[in-house]
Amino acid sequence: MARTGEVQGPAVVQVRERGQFTIPAEIRREMGIEEGDVFSLIQLGDTLVATRKKLVAPEVAEAVEGLMREQGVTLADLLEGLDKQREAYVREKYGLEA
Repeated sequence: MARTGEVQGPAVVQVRERGQFTIPAEIRREMGIEEGDVFSLIQLGDTLVATRKKLVAPEVAEAVEGLMREQGVTLADLLEGLDKQREAYVREKYGLEA
């Protein structure tokens, strides 16, 4: 098993018809790669580097939900606040009543 920062390999994979290749199961297990994980591909000359991108939207949503619970704020409260902000913006920007 490779330790963090340790170079392991090479693993040999074959590109399939639609440009896909399989990351070997051992590497997926060691790195905690799961179905649906997203990667960025960077070309460095003849070398292709794949880096996992961590999607932050689920974490942000979880944090917002936690703050809402802590503060006792409901989705209806947020939507009402957004409506008020929209009205204020329309008045300020266009001099109109929303």
